[in-house]
Amino acid sequence: MFRPNETHHQQDLFGLKARLPQHTWQLLKESLEYAFYEEVFCRIPEPVFAELYDDSPATRPNAPVNRLVGALILQHSRDWTFDELMDRLTFDVKVRAALGLFTLEETAFCRATLFNFQKRVREHMGKTGRDVFACVFDLLTGEQRERFGLSGEIQRCDSTQIGSNIRVFTRIELLVEVVLRMWRALGEAGQARHAERFQLYVKAKTSGHFLYRLRRSEFDATLQQLGEFYAWMVEALKAEYGETEIYRIVCRLFAEQFTRVEEKIAVRAKDEIRSDSLQSPDDLDATHRKKDGESFQGFVLHATETADPENPLQLVTDVAVAPNNRDDSRILHDRLPAMKEKTPDLVELHTDATYGSEDNDELEAELGIAQVQTAIRGHVSPAPMRIDRDENGGFQIRCFAGHTVQGQPTPTRFKAAFPASACAGCPFAESCPAQALTRGGRSYYFTEETVLRQARHRRLQELPEERRTLRANVEATMRQFNAPLRNGKLRTRGLHAAHRYGFLRAIGINFGRIYRYQRRLASAPREPAVSRPNAPLIPPFAIPAAGLLLCLSSFFRRVSASGAPLITPAAAFA
Repeated sequence: MFRPNETHHQQDLFGLKARLPQHTWQLLKESLEYAFYEEVFCRIPEPVFAELYDDSPATRPNAPVNRLVGALILQHSRDWTFDELMDRLTFDVKVRAALGLFTLEETAFCRATLFNFQKRVREHMGKTGRDVFACVFDLLTGEQRERFGLSGEIQRCDSTQIGSNIRVFTRIELLVEVVLRMWRALGEAGQARHAERFQLYVKAKTSGHFLYRLRRSEFDATLQQLGEFYAWMVEALKAEYGETEIYRIVCRLFAEQFTRVEEKIAVRAKDEIRSDSLQSPDDLDATHRKKDGESFQGFVLHATETADPENPLQLVTDVAVAPNNRDDSRILHDRLPAMKEKTPDLVELHTDATYGSEDNDELEAELGIAQVQTAIRGHVSPAPMRIDRDENGGFQIRCFAGHTVQGQPTPTRFKAAFPASACAGCPFAESCPAQALTRGGRSYYFTEETVLRQARHRRLQELPEERRTLRANVEATMRQFNAPLRNGKLRTRGLHAAHRYGFLRAIGINFGRIYRYQRRLASAPREPAVSRPNAPLIPPFAIPAAGLLLCLSSFFRRVSASGAPLITPAAAFA
């Protein structure tokens, strides 16, 4: 049964506030962890998680959801292992306060509870396709944007590679590793029946040892032998092990690495292996991508943030995680409707060259978003044509030499016809993108997509100088997402874990920016306060009995500081 956690709003009589010295309690309230409690923990939308639990009142209440989610945000922000997280929750007073634990007696949760919670979220996403961590991020960010009055008219986006925590296998190693795991899944009875078949691979004990014993001249023959062995496993083990995950991995690997040619098994050439082929039996979602000469196995994280120069701070507004073989332009195309829904005021989006595409141009025009591209992808003509819409909705085309003609529609596209008199003796004839005609003159054909692409390429030059470099700062945001990665890899595996990392890390990044902004405001010089006369001393008998002791202590300190004769407690009651 789902039940929200409201207990942290009421301070315990014997909690931290009563136990800690006043100065220490004040330091705690000024700490980053207490700011996390106020800015994030208290604002976590717990009802989002209600659908993960049984609604029957007969079931046990859930562990505090805001405490579990808050702990995961802290873990991803501080790059803690689960051991480090549990240790902090047990012994670190500031971390406990960040999660609303203001007593020393209360236990946050046990490790199994946290793992079961993550399992619930993963299974819920598998059934519904809805990521509750994404909902938490969207709701928190929307509330923060509204509270700080942040404009979303100008935004910027970028992507970064995040590797899965998997071993990098060679082709033979991967095939042998799956064979060994299939062997372990057979059980004692199956191993006894198929011992002879598996003997060659089992005696090596590990895939690395098997590869180490091979000569390079034996690689091709070994791959062929593995292909035939995989074909046998697919047929012989289906009846008994067809429902197991490792058997499905065997079938997938056989289809990706081998093929049948006239009833014979053939090894696929390297260029036939797709980027979404299996990279490791430990992560079925990871894909392969080669970028700037470097290979990556895992996922790509795409993030968008506000970039209006008038904003007092900038926040991440959208996060998406996808297999890393997806092009940036496709990821942006999928995210544009959601970005516009979350920030309806978005009208200017700064990107790099990888985000430009005709599909994006059309969708952005439909959504009223102007994409500003900081670079142009692909070949750029040294003598480009300029296409502008006229007042009547038609097109005016001006060549690099300065001649202008009116665009003419054709059945499938548009045409610009330059007369022979304009093209005769043109110094840009060799580089002109228009086609030369036998009767003289030139013809240039274009489509609506060409017009949109040209407009995207020109927007950067048309912007004021101070807005032409806005996209550069998003590189720092990408470094924030990459900061906890070890050698570019997550601590976890799988697409769902990468999703969780992206959204929880983004919440932590936004909180850090808010905290630093508020600290700057607090440290800014203020106008001197107007001096006021000291309040009159209040005799202790005018205070309720419950606060008598505290009042007496304060009263004696103030009288002593004023220079009056010291009054003892006994004299006060004489």
